[in-house]
Amino acid sequence: MNASEKTITFDSFGMNFYEGFVRFLTYDIVQSRRKEVIKGLIINSLGKTIKHLKYFLKDRMRKKVILFIDLGAYKVMEEEVDAVYLSWREISVIYHLDLSANANLEKYRDLFVLGCLTGFRFSDYSDIKPEEVRGGMLHVNQTKTLSTVVVPLRIDAKKILIEKYNMLMPQVSNPNFNYYIKEVVRLAGIDELIKITHKHGNKIIEETRPKYAWIMSHTCRRSFCTNEFLDGTPTNLIMAISGHKTENAFRRYFKADQVEKAYMIKKLWDSRSGFKLKYFVISISFNED
Repeated sequence: MNASEKTITFDSFGMNFYEGFVRFLTYDIVQSRRKEVIKGLIINSLGKTIKHLKYFLKDRMRKKVILFIDLGAYKVMEEEVDAVYLSWREISVIYHLDLSANANLEKYRDLFVLGCLTGFRFSDYSDIKPEEVRGGMLHVNQTKTLSTVVVPLRIDAKKILIEKYNMLMPQVSNPNFNYYIKEVVRLAGIDELIKITHKHGNKIIEETRPKYAWIMSHTCRRSFCTNEFLDGTPTNLIMAISGHKTENAFRRYFKADQVEKAYMIKKLWDSRSGFKLKYFVISISFNED
């Protein structure tokens, strides 16, 4: 069954549909980008699509719009990916970047830094309203979860949001933001090569790009969570902003266990004053008969 060619009704949602739909999402669905056309979704995007489909069908069953459908075989695929984040130092470089020769990029830079300082999703930090700032706090009703989050307004966030834009942040689309923020980060000189591995169907795909080429709107939220975690902010407080429901999901979000262990090892090494690695060259001579 080709899910892209047949008319889909509520009677279609059997195992054959699921298998055909997964093949379509993996190899045939077209994603239009500015410079290229890409076919197929990565594993996590595919998994989210299946998850949303299951939510929809379960809602229809719960409301007795349709009869029961066994969705047990509708697997929600996911994989851990090495998504990048920016350190506070890198965010500071971007914040202080002179864009006088590229004034059109300022709004993208400012929105990006605001996102890194608040930890909100793009839909939230790009559309903060005047009434959401009260008593030095941001009271934001998150678009995705519909829950209200209260976050202190950092000094630099206040400079951007209030002093520079008078609570009227520039309105830009997510695709445009993702396109232009890469140029901003490139101009900031953040260009170390990063290799990211992911699955496409049964293939393992490895892509190596400069760090700026991996930056997108979601990098803000990931950077906020990672930096706050490394600074020692309690996990439950970060989760109150990030919206993660469980600590396991939160820690998987940026591979907290690996990051935590790496920094613990670094602190141990740094604490060993005078510790040096010594390399000994052993010369062995062989006597030939």
